[in-house]
Amino acid sequence: MDSDHSLTAIQPEPAALGRYYGSCDGKAALARETSPGSWQVKVRDPINRLAGHDGWMMLGTGWSTLAEARAATGLS
Repeated sequence: MDSDHSLTAIQPEPAALGRYYGSCDGKAALARETSPGSWQVKVRDPINRLAGHDGWMMLGTGWSTLAEARAATGLS
């Protein structure tokens, strides 16, 4: 078999996961889909002692839609 006729496996493109930037209580916020149908919301609050080293604090995770995540956290 010559190289011009070799088969190439075609890998499907992974589905793009959602991302939404907004605000929550006057602070920058991010909702992101960590896997299909699972959303988490983080807020940027660097002066909060519960925030991570990067200044982002998790508000919650596990919502099945962006609308549910926004309603539960007040993300606008």
